Amino acid sequence: MMDEVTRAEIDKLHDRVSSLKERVVNLEAQQPHISAALVRIEEGVRGLYGHLSKAIWIVVALLIAAVAKFILSGGLSIPHLTP
Repeated sequence: MMDEVTRAEIDKLHDRVSSLKERVVNLEAQQPHISAALVRIEEGVRGLYGHLSKAIWIVVALLIAAVAKFILSGGLSIPHLTP
């Protein structure tokens, strides 16, 4: 026959196991919502990546246009020094 201390320890363990089971059930219930949120986040990141990529191309194109304008306006020519 079990003594009171052993019985109390078994009851504590039973309570802990029950608590862990409840946590697992709650996490399993939340999993679809978490998955849906992750999908929305991934889609948002893809959209931001697309916008960032376009912005980088625009900046590069403007830089190339500025360099071309500088060269075509004679920016690389060396002025003649006359005494």
